[in-house]
Amino acid sequence: MLIKTSQPIILDRDKITLQIAKFWDQISEGWRVIWGKHIHHGFYENDQTISHDVAQHNLIIKLTELLTIPNGATILDVGCGMGGSSIFLAEKYQANVTGITLSQKQASIARAQAAKLNNVIFKVEDALALPSIPDNSIDIVWSLESCEQFFDKELFIQQAYRVLKPGGKLMLATWCSDREEYHDSDAKSYQKLCLAFDVPYMPTIEWYRETIIKNNFQVNTILDWSHHVKKSWDIGVSLVNAYSFLKLLKLGGLRGLRFAKQIKLMRDAFIQEKVKYGVFVASKITDSHL
Repeated sequence: MLIKTSQPIILDRDKITLQIAKFWDQISEGWRVIWGKHIHHGFYENDQTISHDVAQHNLIIKLTELLTIPNGATILDVGCGMGGSSIFLAEKYQANVTGITLSQKQASIARAQAAKLNNVIFKVEDALALPSIPDNSIDIVWSLESCEQFFDKELFIQQAYRVLKPGGKLMLATWCSDREEYHDSDAKSYQKLCLAFDVPYMPTIEWYRETIIKNNFQVNTILDWSHHVKKSWDIGVSLVNAYSFLKLLKLGGLRGLRFAKQIKLMRDAFIQEKVKYGVFVASKITDSHL
């Protein structure tokens, strides 16, 4: 068995799109109870001992330090989850933020959390189309741990280029594979991991670098933060284990229960270094600079 990590193992775009929307509709409320207001990794310096909430906040801070975000910037948060990053960016930088998600439930939670803010809005919208976002209208496209579930990652990068202003920046933080292809038992493990998390495919850091450049971006930063984030999965397993079977079932239904049991797969993949955490910052090159 051979699987190339740059090719989808889930082949029906409409089906996976609906599946991902349903997944987050079902588990978001329960996962927020377990995981907190942010549903992304935390950033840990070496072996420091800090709370999970602080580590998650630190991850956002580390990402913003890779960007120059002027006050009043126009930001598109693609795969905004329950609005944690969008709200932070709107408050810290007085940015005008639009957060998009496939999940009606997530959008509803995010709107409730941002009720007192007039500079952030949330929409249910497909990142591969962005029909409500005009060309050349965005200063920063922010994609934090959402691209892994996109059916066509290059199409998203093309959409990001379309909506960014000349010189605008794409920030992409996502799960990546450690190699271009897997064979035999490694291929089966990779397939099992992708199916568990509704990930159509998980290309390498190098694939992202080449694809971003191919689509007329200048790559400013490429980082592998695997060492800094992998502790999040140990904490995730610990948090889930604190809940009974019935409590997990009540929080997220059967899909949420299955998800909770499967997070050990991702923890093990990070430990074995089969999954990497890639961070990219790239600037839109204008035609005059091509």
